[in-house]
Amino acid sequence: MKKNIGFSILPLLALVVFVAAQNISTVSPQLPQDADAKWPEEVKAILDGTCYGCHTDDNGSEKSRNALNFSKWEDYKLTKKIGKLNDISEVLKEKKMPPKKYIEKFPDKALSDKQIGVITNWANAEANKLMEE
Repeated sequence: MKKNIGFSILPLLALVVFVAAQNISTVSPQLPQDADAKWPEEVKAILDGTCYGCHTDDNGSEKSRNALNFSKWEDYKLTKKIGKLNDISEVLKEKKMPPKKYIEKFPDKALSDKQIGVITNWANAEANKLMEE
C-alpha cells in the first residue's frame, strides 16, 4: 500500500517541479532608484541585461547576492565598492561571469568582448575615482 501511494505522488511532484521551473523569470530587475545614477548609460544597459538578474535583491541565489549585490551598492562602504569594482573587472577578464552554466541556459546573456571591455574599463576608472575620494 505504501509503495502505491509513493508512486501516485511522484507524478504530481514532477508536475509541481516542472511548473515551478517554467515560472523562473529571465527579466532583469531594475535597481533601486539612484543606485547607479552616476554610471554611464552604456554600462547600466550592459549590467541590466546580464548582471542584475542574479546580483540584486529581486533575483539570483543567495550566493550570487553575497558575492555582489547591486541593490545594496549605495550601502557598501567606499573600500568595499573599490574591492567589488576590482572583482568585477577581474572576473570579466577571466570570463568567469556570467557563469558557463547560466550562458548555456541563456545564451543571449553572454557578454561580447566589447561589452567586457566597456565594463572592465568603467570598473577600473570608477575604482580609481573612488580611491581619490
